[in-house]
Parts: sequence; structure tokens; C-alpha cells
Amino acid sequence: LRANNMMAWKGCILLVTLFCLGVVSARSFDLPYDPKAILALAASQLQREIAANKNNTYPTCTSPSGNDGMMTWTNTGASSWTSGFYPGLLWAMYNYSIYDPSLFKNKLDVDFDWKTAAQNSTKGITSQENNTGTHDVGFMVFYSFGHGYEITKDPDYLKVILKTAESLATRFNPIVGCIRSWPGYHFPVIVDNMLNLELLFWAAEAGGNKTFYDMAVSHADKTRINHIRKAGNTWHLVDYDPDTGAILSVCNCPQGLNQVNATWGRGQAWAVYGFTIAYRYTKLSRFLDTAILTADWWLDNIPADYVPYWDFAAPHNQARDTSAAAVVASALVELAGYVGGSKGAAYLKAGLATIASLAGPDYIASPAKTEGILLHGTGTWPTSCVDVSIIYGDYYFIEAVLKTVWGA
Repeated sequence: LRANNMMAWKGCILLVTLFCLGVVSARSFDLPYDPKAILALAASQLQREIAANKNNTYPTCTSPSGNDGMMTWTNTGASSWTSGFYPGLLWAMYNYSIYDPSLFKNKLDVDFDWKTAAQNSTKGITSQENNTGTHDVGFMVFYSFGHGYEITKDPDYLKVILKTAESLATRFNPIVGCIRSWPGYHFPVIVDNMLNLELLFWAAEAGGNKTFYDMAVSHADKTRINHIRKAGNTWHLVDYDPDTGAILSVCNCPQGLNQVNATWGRGQAWAVYGFTIAYRYTKLSRFLDTAILTADWWLDNIPADYVPYWDFAAPHNQARDTSAAAVVASALVELAGYVGGSKGAAYLKAGLATIASLAGPDYIASPAKTEGILLHGTGTWPTSCVDVSIIYGDYYFIEAVLKTVWGA
């Protein structure tokens, strides 16, 4: 295979692992969806955004535009926590166009310069390497410069990644043992932060400060102990005393229902994938155990079509969240290879079923109605990006599809 970036690793090597562990076989690994049709749709929708995006801004979620009800992207600047997902998608399209140019030759009118589009979009995020004011620089920089570096080996990209890891590390409190998530509270840590640890893990292996690894392990351990409930579901936020490290409060708020029996859908998804990634880099069994615990809770509580409501305790007349389903789909396909055996096979089956559901008529976009790829994502109920296309949902959906395509 010619693919050579992180998605290739998550795909090519992952599928080899699945075969070696006996999780899948050539006969059983039939995909219950058409990956080329999904990728062709993604390519077409992204080309629309590239053509319309003249100011090098970053799509976040869609909203109605004009009287025809067309859902068009609302764009933000580079400092938005979602800025990295769009260039990440462009790098994915570029990488796949190398791997399978026939897709783009057959489905599109002309060859498209995905590399230049990805480079231009990535360049706009350079300023965030010095951003010490948010934990989300992992999303912002690693998903843009990180993917770009793995494909191009551009040394300037590596410099940005390592500098960004230094910026993120300034938010680590050794007494608490965590990276601070937000301003306010005392020392708030949200479960979302698990996904930003990949920047530290990767940077420690790529020439950065070796203490980055220790910080990431410490943060994951604290999250494992204090965010994960006994049954395997999660709290969204734990607030610590920055001077003693003591827990001051825990809650499913502010993005989940503020009830003790509630579990925010995407928060659970962040935990499943976050601990899968932590195990990928560390091979520490306690992180694999936590990934399994949170994945099992997800699968035990998910609706029949694998797409959760925005909160697992939300009334069923409220919004779903396809972005959470996409995150878990990508996690399950990878987790299957680490677990192996019949349980790994079950994870793979659930991951593929989730992708198939997202690719079905209830959730896949119609280009005549929206500029996104997935429908029915929910950012923050009920105030922001509710029941719309969301860029990170699109990103993780395509990532999940690509994990099952490389080598298939």
C-alpha cells in the first residue's frame, strides 16, 4: 500500500493485526457499506467547501442559509477548538487519492489538488503553536500538522507540532496530575481532554521532551480513576483543588444532562477512543481495560441503530448525535485489533455496523440539502450546533471508513 500517514497505520497495520489475531478473515471481512461511495461523497462535499472558502477559515457546523433550507457551513478562525478537523479531512482525501486515484478519476470531473488545499488550510493554524490558553491544541494542531507531517515529512510541520506540545504541557499541574481543560471553576478537567493526549504521546516519540509521555500517562490515570464510573460510563467534568489535588466536585455537566443518572453521549465516546489511543502508545493494560469497560457500557446502552441521543438519559424526542457514533466507530475498529478473539470480533462487528448505520439514509447527507457529510450531529444541547452536520463528526466518520479500507 502506498498510504503512509497515521490513518495508514491505523488501517494497514490494524487490519494485519486483526487477521493475525483471528478477529477477521478474508471471507468474514465483508463491509456492510460501500466505502468508495462514502469517500466520493466526502470528496465532492469537501470540494464545495474549498471552492467557497476564500478566507481560509474553518467549518464547524452547518446552519440554514437563505429561503431554500440549504444547510451551509458556519466557519470560524484558527483558534476554534474545531479548526484542525477540516485540514485533517483534506489530508485524508489527499492520502487516499494517492492510494486509490481511480476513485477521484472516475467520480470527479477533473483531478483535484488535495495536497495544496490541505497545505493552505494547515498553514492557517500555525499561530496556534503558541496557544497556552486551551487544552484543545491537540485537536487543532495534531489533526492538521500531524497528519500533514506523516504524509510529507515536512520538517517545518514537525517544529510546529513539538512547539505545540510544549504549549500544551504548560497546562499540566503535577499536584493534580492533569492538564487543565478550561478557565473558571478551580482546576477543571473534562473527559474530552483524553483525545488531546495523543499530541503529547506522539511528540515524546518524535524528539520532544520525554516528560510529555509522563504527563499524558498521569492525566490518563487520573481520568481513569476519577471520570470513569464503576459501571463504565463517564462524568463529563471533575473539578480539582489545584493546591492539594483533592476532588472538589464531579458532574455530567455542562454538556450533558446535569443528573447523576445521565451520561453525555460524546463524553462517553471521548473516553472509549481516548483510552484506546492511550493503550496504542503505552501498551499499559490498565488503559486497555478502561477502553474495554467504557466500550462495553456504550454497546450495552446504545440504541438499536448505534447512534446515541445527545445524552443517554435524554428524552427520545430530543436530538441524536452522529458525531459521538463516528468517534466510537473509529475506536471500536481499532480496539478490536488490541483485544482479539471473540470479543475483538464483536467490537469489529459493532464498529462496522455503526459505520453502516451512519452511511444509511437516516444519517448520510444529501448534497442538495447540506454541505456536510453526516446529518444529525449535536454539539451542545440545546444551544449550539444541534441536529446539524458537524465537522468533527465528518472527520471521525471518514477516519473510521478509511480504517476499514486500507488493505481491504
